[in-house]
Amino acid sequence: MEWATLQHLDLRHVDRSSKTLQPHAAAFHPIQALVSVAVGTYVIEFDAFTGCKIAAIDIGSPVVRMAYSPTSGNAIIAILEVSF
Repeated sequence: MEWATLQHLDLRHVDRSSKTLQPHAAAFHPIQALVSVAVGTYVIEFDAFTGCKIAAIDIGSPVVRMAYSPTSGNAIIAILEVSF
């Protein structure tokens, strides 16, 4: 996918805190204009054209790697399980 314009994704208020959030994993959908971003324990899906947030979910553990399945379009997420 080639970016024609610069998009800034709104990562504020994902975990309801005021601290600056930095994405640490991202994946582009192979066919649709979607991008998923991992921030802390959250996975957020955005429209790649408009930058609008589509969905956000707290998976409870930091994401190590992400990818979209090339055949089904489902997101594949690898996490590092943290035990306390």
